[in-house]
Amino acid sequence: MTQLVVKGIGKTYADGTEALRGVDIHVGTGEIVAILGGSGCGKTTLLRLIAGLDRASTGTIAVDGVALNGTHAAISAVFQEPRLLPWLTTEANIAFGGRRLAAAERQARAASLLARVGLAGHGARWPRELSGGQQQRIAIARALIGHPGVLLLDEPFSALDPFTRTSLHDLLLDLWRELRPTVVMVTHDIEEAVVLADRIVVMRPHPGRVQETLPVDLPRPRDRLAPAFDLTKRNVLRAINRSLAEAPSGHGAAAGGGVSPWV
Repeated sequence: MTQLVVKGIGKTYADGTEALRGVDIHVGTGEIVAILGGSGCGKTTLLRLIAGLDRASTGTIAVDGVALNGTHAAISAVFQEPRLLPWLTTEANIAFGGRRLAAAERQARAASLLARVGLAGHGARWPRELSGGQQQRIAIARALIGHPGVLLLDEPFSALDPFTRTSLHDLLLDLWRELRPTVVMVTHDIEEAVVLADRIVVMRPHPGRVQETLPVDLPRPRDRLAPAFDLTKRNVLRAINRSLAEAPSGHGAAAGGGVSPWV
């Protein structure tokens, strides 16, 4: 069980572009936090910093009180594209995520996860033989084989059709209930955030800053057709619109006469 603390994070690139400024986010042990915001708010940049794929200009990122310095064994990630290794079978792709494990344990977990993601019997198939949804199932299994303390999700369902996306939401929640990783998810989909998250962090763009944080006080499993679900979606949309309306001149809603692209 792992807690993640992002404190005072800023990121300025070599050309002077300020992507993030003073970002503070606390993700409690076993919590799911979604990050939403308009274009240019630095959502993916923040996820890359947490993953250790880039370095912050200011601030600290800590796991269980220990500051991160580069990649960390307790952190795993799933990206927009499955990024499976084409020369490995589906089961071997899952096992690749557990290469720090002993061989017997790695093989046992890979076989178990293959069944858990609904692809038992597909272990010898190649990635090219799988659908997009199946490939993303393998990517999720690969990220979880090492039982990471922190799981990062960078819009992993955005390229999927609505039916497949919904089924993968259910799969992710089932695996989360079983393994209880701390989850940070970047998404553009408000409904997805309300379905999955305990809290939603709305960010402002140019540079990326935290606008506000909204709790999602809905029991699981969440009924997408319930009035309370719809009300929560509306509250999140209003928060995003506020963040865009307050964007600096020349950016976001301010540049378009206050009209939000999220409406």
